Amino acid sequence: MYWLSFKKKQEKPVTGLILPGGGARNAYQAGVLKAIGDMLPEDVENPFPVICGTSSGALNAVLLASSATRVREGVDRLYGIWANFHVGKVFKTDSWTAIKSGVRWGLTFLTGGLGKGQPRSVLDNSPMREMLERHIRFARIQQAIDTGSLRAVSVTTSGYTSGTSITFYQGVEDLAPWRRTRRLGKRTEMTLNHLMASSAIPVLFPAVKLRNEYYGDGSMRQSAPLSPALHLGANRLLIIGVRNPVPDMAPDEGADIPYPSFGHISGYIFDTLFMDSLDADIERMRRINHTISETRDKQVEYKDSSLRQIDYLVISPSRDVRSIVERYVNNFPLSLKILLKGIGALTREGRPLMSYLMFDAPYCKELMELGYQDALASRAQILHLLGYDELIEEEQTA
Repeated sequence: MYWLSFKKKQEKPVTGLILPGGGARNAYQAGVLKAIGDMLPEDVENPFPVICGTSSGALNAVLLASSATRVREGVDRLYGIWANFHVGKVFKTDSWTAIKSGVRWGLTFLTGGLGKGQPRSVLDNSPMREMLERHIRFARIQQAIDTGSLRAVSVTTSGYTSGTSITFYQGVEDLAPWRRTRRLGKRTEMTLNHLMASSAIPVLFPAVKLRNEYYGDGSMRQSAPLSPALHLGANRLLIIGVRNPVPDMAPDEGADIPYPSFGHISGYIFDTLFMDSLDADIERMRRINHTISETRDKQVEYKDSSLRQIDYLVISPSRDVRSIVERYVNNFPLSLKILLKGIGALTREGRPLMSYLMFDAPYCKELMELGYQDALASRAQILHLLGYDELIEEEQTA
């Protein structure tokens, strides 16, 4: 957890909620949000006028945005979804589907892709589409915007043809689209296809066509994960990460290190895909904050905008998620365990990959409990960021 605060600003506080991707690890975010809902007053208005999500974090973001007029109900519903997850709600796990996928991919490799009907993905995630259709009422997003409960919600995707990170947003009228190097912000009416595109992990899940281009997981090209919230008017950020910030230790000199399996390498790729850009962007924001704090006006003019200090709080797992997933490996369906064993994902080195794919209720519940406790441990910082200092004072005087 990182905490950095500056002098009170004159402008009205607008808190942005940042929910990065992380597959099944995003259950942790539900636990943190549940704790925040419990620590705020029962009649609280939406504390996050700006909500930004990427990949599976986009699913959490849009569900919260669609419940912005009833915050506690939305948080409880999000918590309930993750508490009842299983792999079959995300992708098909029956043996026939697994065999068919394996055969099609095998033939594609053997024929050099010359056959007809090349496979679009390893896994069929149509169950996730069906689940989201049942739980998210997209019309309520605009209702929340019209009533002032929500300023904006965004979902970030990656365009396969343009090679651009595109953030689709729905929000109040005064928000303008933006263009940066390989980064665009486009106004839209949020739909299920935007969520499916943002969470379409390359190779594993099929790309989704939006307008004139196919899109995949938003984490692939998202070099500045904090940027959308700032473009949408946030001036303070709550960032809920899904990786323990303590780095791994390098092996000792002369240690006997096995050659990395495909599962090990895949987990490394997932870590890079979901986590590294966020950590780099937070570090960049910390440096900018420090630089601006040394200036006389506490502001720096840059091209057509002004750089200003941003208050922020990062909450991330206090324990290594990889050590948690090890206890739940046997919960995977047999067809999936055979596939994962074949690529070396069931070994200790394969735990990072497993931690992203373990959409299983017991694992998700433990992550949510960890998120809940981590949020309670940061209660004072959270309340301060959200502007509820009086609750801290009441607790101190009680």
